Amino acid sequence: MFKKDGEENSGQDDEQGGTDTEQEEGSRGIGRRVTEDYYLQVKQQWEQAGYSDSQSFQAVIHPAELYAGGKKAELTPISQANGYDEQVVLWNELTPEINFTVNVPSDGLYQIQIDYFALPGKITPPERGIQINGEYQYFESRRIVFPRLWANESEQFQTDELGNEVFAKQVEVQRWQSAALTDASYLNNEPLTFYLKKGRNEIKLLYLREAMLLGRIRVESPEALPSYEDYLQRNGASDEIEALYTFEAEKSDLKSDSYIQAIASGDANVTPNRGSLITLNTLGGDSWKHGGQSVTWNIQVEKTGYYELAFKYTQYFNINMPVFRKLLIDGQVPFREVAPYPFPYASDWENEVLSNDKGEPFKFYLTEGEHQLTLIADPSPYQRVIQTVRDVMEELNELNLEIKMATGNTQDVYRDWDITEQMPDITERLNGIAGKLREEYQYLRDLSGKNPDQARNLLIGAEQLERLAKEPAQIPVRFDQISQGSGSVTQKLGDMLLTLPQQPIQFDKFYVYHNKKLPKAKASWWQKISAMSGNFFTSFTTDYTRISPTDEDALQIWVNRPRQYVMLMQQLANQAFTAETGIKVSLSLMPNEQKLILANASGKSPDVALGVSEKFPYEFALRGALTDLSQFEDYGEVVERFAPGAMLPFIFDGGVYALPETQNFWVLFYRKDILDALGLEVPQTWEDVLAILPSLQRYGMNFYVPLAEAGAMKSFNLTTPFFYQQGGELFAEDGTKTAVDSEEALEGFKLMTDIFTVYNMPLQIPNFYNHFRDGHLPIGISNYNTYVELTTAAPELSGSWKIAPYPGIADDKGNIARWAPGTGQGVIVFKDSDKQQQAWEFVKWWTSTEVQAEFGNLIETIYGPTYRWNSANLDAFSELPWPEEDLEVILEQWKWLKDVPHIPGDYMLDRELSNAWNKVVFDGENQRKAIEDAVVLANREIMKKLEEFGYVKNGQIVKKLKVPTIEDVKRSGGDSG
Repeated sequence: MFKKDGEENSGQDDEQGGTDTEQEEGSRGIGRRVTEDYYLQVKQQWEQAGYSDSQSFQAVIHPAELYAGGKKAELTPISQANGYDEQVVLWNELTPEINFTVNVPSDGLYQIQIDYFALPGKITPPERGIQINGEYQYFESRRIVFPRLWANESEQFQTDELGNEVFAKQVEVQRWQSAALTDASYLNNEPLTFYLKKGRNEIKLLYLREAMLLGRIRVESPEALPSYEDYLQRNGASDEIEALYTFEAEKSDLKSDSYIQAIASGDANVTPNRGSLITLNTLGGDSWKHGGQSVTWNIQVEKTGYYELAFKYTQYFNINMPVFRKLLIDGQVPFREVAPYPFPYASDWENEVLSNDKGEPFKFYLTEGEHQLTLIADPSPYQRVIQTVRDVMEELNELNLEIKMATGNTQDVYRDWDITEQMPDITERLNGIAGKLREEYQYLRDLSGKNPDQARNLLIGAEQLERLAKEPAQIPVRFDQISQGSGSVTQKLGDMLLTLPQQPIQFDKFYVYHNKKLPKAKASWWQKISAMSGNFFTSFTTDYTRISPTDEDALQIWVNRPRQYVMLMQQLANQAFTAETGIKVSLSLMPNEQKLILANASGKSPDVALGVSEKFPYEFALRGALTDLSQFEDYGEVVERFAPGAMLPFIFDGGVYALPETQNFWVLFYRKDILDALGLEVPQTWEDVLAILPSLQRYGMNFYVPLAEAGAMKSFNLTTPFFYQQGGELFAEDGTKTAVDSEEALEGFKLMTDIFTVYNMPLQIPNFYNHFRDGHLPIGISNYNTYVELTTAAPELSGSWKIAPYPGIADDKGNIARWAPGTGQGVIVFKDSDKQQQAWEFVKWWTSTEVQAEFGNLIETIYGPTYRWNSANLDAFSELPWPEEDLEVILEQWKWLKDVPHIPGDYMLDRELSNAWNKVVFDGENQRKAIEDAVVLANREIMKKLEEFGYVKNGQIVKKLKVPTIEDVKRSGGDSG
C-alpha cells in the first residue's frame, strides 16, 4: 500500500503488538492498520503525491516469461491450450503464486489485463490476489474474480408435468477470455490501476481458488472513455433508417453467473403470456443484483447506421432510488454517458429510452450484421456513500471505545459523569459525523430526484447522534446507541451497507429501433381486468401446492421447502428414480410443517415427508405415527452415509424414525487479517480463547459466542457444546431424569456463564455477521447461515476471513473434544402408508451420494450460492462447490457432531437451562444453586410426561426407555465418523 511519510516502520510495530501511542489510543485506527485502505482512498493518496495515469505504454508478458516459486512456470503443450496460439500455464492449487517482472519508463498508474481460460470443475469462478513489489496496494487487490461464462442449454425452458416452465438448465461456455483486473464488488467500475515505480517492478499473482489456464499478461496505460460528442464525430452514418427490432430479455446468450435467471411475470402485457400457466418471460430481479454481474444478448440489424435503444423494465426493488447498468456493445463501452446508466424507480412496467439529461435519445452506431449487447450491474455511483459510511462506522467504533475508557465501561444511571471534561471535543465530533451522514443523504436525494427510501438510515443515524450531542451528560449511560446493540447507529449503517450496493432490475424485452414508435409498456385497463378475472376463476380449480398431476397410484411426497427446490426434485425423480424403478412420484409443496399434524389426525398423511425439522420425527414417533426405518434389511448400509451424531434426534425407544437430509455446522469464524495484525493465533481450546481476550478487548474488540444472539431462551443448539465437551450429558441413560447436575456438566455450565460474567464477552449481539464484517467482532462461533452470508453478501472480505474447528476442551493427553450439534432437516415415512417398500426405495434414492451431489450442484448452478445445499450425506457434501480448505474444516468438525436425543418432557430442561443462565449472568446467582433448581423442575416434568406416555406408573418404571448414544448408532451399521 502507498505509504505516507513516517509509515515505514508501521508493519514492525504491528507485529510487536502496537506502539505506545497505539496502546493509549485503544482501537483508534485499528481498521487502517489491519487491512489495506480501499482503492478510492489509495488513489486519492497517489493523486496527492503527484502520480497520474501513465501514457502510451504497453508491455506484453508471455507465458514463457512467468515464474512459479522461483523457477520458470511449467508450460502445457500447445495441443492442451484449448485453441490458444501459444503454450500456456496450467494454474491450479499446486501453484500458490505466479511471478513476473515489468520495466516501466516512469512512475505512474498502470492497468493489467490477463488472458485466461476457466477450467471445468466447480461452478465458482477462479479468484486471485495481486501484490506489487511485495505488498497489496489496496484492499481490493486481495481478491480479483475471473468470471466464467454461462448460457442456457436450450432455447426451450424446462417444464413440469403441468406445463409450467420451471427453470433454464445452464451449461458453461468454455472459451478464452481477456479481462482487465477489476474490483470484485464493482464499486469501482473501471479497471483497477496499480502504482508502478520507474524501472523494474516485481508482480506476484496469488492463487485463491479454482484452476485456470493463463495466457499473455499485458501491463498498459489506462484509456479514457470518449464523450458522446466524440463518439458521434467518430461514427458518421445515415440517419434515414426505419427499423424496430424486438428482443426478449429472458432469451439471453451469455451470462457471467449461471444463476441470473429468467423469472415468471403474470402481467398481462408481458410476453410471452400463457394465461394461468407459469411462463418464464422476464429476466433478472433478485438474481441479477450484484456488482459486476453481466448479461449478453446477440442482436442483428439489417442496415448500417444509427439506432436508439429502449428497455422495458420494472424496478420496484429500490424504492425511490435508481439502479445502474453499464452498457457495452461488442465488448466496449461506446461512450462514458452509458457507463453507468440509471434506471429510475418504476413500480410498474416502463420503457426506458437511453437518453441524456435533457431527454434526448442517444444514438448508437451499428454496422450491418450481428452484434453483442451487454449490460453489467454497476453500483459505482453509490461508492462515495458506501466509503463514507465505512469511515463513519470506524469513527463511531473508535469514539465508543474512548467513551468506555473514560467512563470505565459502565452505564450507571445513578452516577454523574462530566464527559465533556474528559472529552472536550465530543459534541463537535458527534455533530461532525452527523453532518457527513446528512451530506450523503442529500447526494442520494439529488441522484434519485426523490426522497430515497434506502437512505433513511442515514437520517435516522444523524438524528440519533445530534440528540446525543445536545445532551452530552447522557452520553455515558447511552453510549450503546452509538456502536453497540440493537438500534445503534452502526447497526443501522451496517444494514444499509448490505442493501445499497445491490442493483436488482427486471427486464421484459428491449428494442433496437429508429424512426419507429415503441409499443406501450403498460397493459391497458381492459387487458389488466381480463387477466385478473381469468386468474381469479382459475384459482378455484388450481392446487398451487402441486408440482405434478394428481395420481393416486403415485408415491405422495410432501416437501417443506420453497417451490424452486420442489420443482427440481420432481424433475430429478421423473428422470432418474421413476425411470429406474418404475415407481411414480408426486411431490407437493408443504407451506407449513404443522400441516403434517392435521393430515395425520385426519388420516390423510402423505407417504413420505422431506425437510421436516429435527424434533418432528420424535414427536410423531412418540405417538406411533412413523415407520421404524431400522426394520428395513439394508438400513445398516444406508445409515453409513451420515455422521453418527446426526442420527441421535431421530432415534427413540430403540427405533429409527428419520434419516438426515441436511446438516448444519458450527465452526469458528475469524478475520485472518485482524488476527495476523495483532499477532494472535487461531484458538483451538476455550483456554486459548480466554488467553486472546485481553488483546482483543484492548482494541475494543471481542469474541462472539452465539448465546449472545439468542433472546431469553437459549436452545440446546447453543448450550450443549459446553456440557458435551466437558464430558457431561443432558439425560440419564434410562431417560428418567436429567444429568446436568453431574460435576462434568456443572463445569460446562460454569464456563458457559463465566465467559460473560468474568471475561466480559458481549451479552447481546443482534447480528454477528454485521459485527464480523466491520471488524468489531473479528472472531466468533457461528453456523452454516453465517457462512452463506459471508460468501454471498460480503465479497469485499473474501480472502480475509477463514473458518476453523469449534474450540474445545483438551484432556491430559492433548486431545481436544470439540462436540457440537448440527442436525438439520430430516426425511420421514408415515406408518399408515400402504407403500412402505416404495417409500423406502425413494428415501434410499434421495439420500444417496449420487443424487445428493447432483441435486446440490444443480440447485446452486441454477439459483446461485445462496442456495448452497448442505447435504447430510458426507460423501455428497464433499462433491459440492465448497472451497477445499473450508471443506476440510467442516468435515473435521463433523467428526465431533453430537446432537440432542429426545425424551418426553425434554423441553422443560431446555427452558430451565435458559432460566439458570439468566439467573447467573443477570442476577448474580450461584451457579450450582441455579443448576440444582433447574434439575428439580426439569425432572418433575420428565416424570410427568413419562407417566403420560406409559413409561412410568405410580412412580415406578414399567417400560424401559434408553437414551441413544453415538456408540448405538455405530453398532447399527453407521460407523462413518
